[in-house]
Amino acid sequence: MIKRKLIVIGNGMVGHRFCEKLVEFGGTDKFDITVLGEEPRRAYDRVHLSEYFADKSADSLYLCSPDWYRTNGIKLLLSEPAIS
Repeated sequence: MIKRKLIVIGNGMVGHRFCEKLVEFGGTDKFDITVLGEEPRRAYDRVHLSEYFADKSADSLYLCSPDWYRTNGIKLLLSEPAIS
């Protein structure tokens, strides 16, 4: 089976949740998935960002482990904004 290309623009909370659902429902078997993230870091919990300044570690805000995308067959490109 030839996989179709799927580009996810944005590696925020919604983009990450979308990728989680793709993995959960077998989307990685059907699609070659690439995620473009403008920021230099993987998805993190922006809702609780203020807790970072209240003695919490930045690492505790990440929504997944550093290797989650690779382990699930998703190519993550950080510091790569969508231009066109």
